[in-house]
Amino acid sequence: MEIKVLEVGKDFAKLLIKGEDHTFLNLLQHYLVEDKNVVFAKYHISHPLNPEAELYVKTVDAAPLEVIKRANEKIVEDCDQLLGQI
Repeated sequence: MEIKVLEVGKDFAKLLIKGEDHTFLNLLQHYLVEDKNVVFAKYHISHPLNPEAELYVKTVDAAPLEVIKRANEKIVEDCDQLLGQI
């Protein structure tokens, strides 16, 4: 996965994510919208054969890159917990 920050501000971020598809991005979006500091989170893949997606996140009272980092950490925690139960 390659990530490029396209735009970032106090309460929004737009990232270009290469090498991922709906599998990871839908999961990330789900965890982002569960965060109380996220106003909205969405991603867009322009074409199924294009391995690039744009992720948009708008926050309130939180830095958007920190919110994205927390969501990824939560995904890792939940995956570790699941693997521990197997």
